[in-house]
Amino acid sequence: MTPEQIYFLTLGLLNLVVALAGSRIEDLEGKPASIHFLTFGFLAFSFSWFLYAFEIGTFLQIVSAILSLIFIWGIVIFSFKRCEKRVPWFFIISGFLLHSSIQSYLTYKNDFTAVLHLSGVLIPALFLLISYLFFKIKKERNSSDTTLTYVFLIMIVVLVSRSVALETSADFFAITKITSQAIWPAFSVAVGVFSFLSFTEEAQGKLKMESITDPLTGILNRRGFIDALKNKTEEAWVTNHKATLVMFDLDHFKNINDTYGHDAGDIVLKKCVQQTKMKLRDCDLFGRYGGEEFSILLFGVDLRKAQSIVERMRTGLEEMNCTYKTDEIKITASFGLAEMKESVEFDEAFIKADNALYDAKNNGRNRIEIRL
Repeated sequence: MTPEQIYFLTLGLLNLVVALAGSRIEDLEGKPASIHFLTFGFLAFSFSWFLYAFEIGTFLQIVSAILSLIFIWGIVIFSFKRCEKRVPWFFIISGFLLHSSIQSYLTYKNDFTAVLHLSGVLIPALFLLISYLFFKIKKERNSSDTTLTYVFLIMIVVLVSRSVALETSADFFAITKITSQAIWPAFSVAVGVFSFLSFTEEAQGKLKMESITDPLTGILNRRGFIDALKNKTEEAWVTNHKATLVMFDLDHFKNINDTYGHDAGDIVLKKCVQQTKMKLRDCDLFGRYGGEEFSILLFGVDLRKAQSIVERMRTGLEEMNCTYKTDEIKITASFGLAEMKESVEFDEAFIKADNALYDAKNNGRNRIEIRL
């Protein structure tokens, strides 16, 4: 067996392993639809390299070339689906048929110079489209997506350089030919690895988000709020900003659950969160501390200004219309405020705000109290 045959067989096995690995990929919602196109592409690519490992006639050379194009266009479909964009099937199907027809014709004519030029134009154009999708279109891009973009950009440089070298310098072409032969295994592995890592990173991100998010209201849960509060207050001390901690509780919420049921209570909680978020800025924090109790950090706001903001929250909740079936449910809330200070521990600030909240409830509810 010649070194060239070993090279082709190794590439075939490598892509087959990647295809098998891709078939095992799952996210939190099961197997992603996009992964099917990627694994099928790798499977086609592996058979393409296996064919190259043996003395084959023109027909099988054409088959091998088409299998390679299935890999390339499979990545294009995968990229559209991965970036949650509608797949332009007419463009994909017509583009693939045209690409494979031209390549088959050139292979049949044994015009491999033209084949290289074709690969140096069409494949880089497709890789540029893929790079654009991952770098500009994908909404939640992670580090693996960014790395994947760079992998495609590197391949664009290699393929274009090889095509240019074919017409300019025999020595340069020899170098780029060796480079492209060395880089194809790295490219296919990199596409597989970083595509799979992207799913893993995304799943980890979703798990982390779920661990700090209240499933009913969609805002931070207690753990998420405390973690975010530590980071936000550190930012406040560094930038010399003030910050105010707000704790509030829905008045007589137990009566709502007892009278109308827990479904009604859930609707009230979600409605209250929506109403309160309207009064907050992007720099503020909002979390469900537990049950019907909520916590807010007003960033860059002292107690006097915070009291004015919270009064608008209190009024908004009091005037809010909340309907369950045919019943109109009226809501009020009690608020406790405490200023966050660099010299004061987190626990102490929470205790002050919580005590202020209890003062508000003991003093008649539907009011604001402050603890200095």
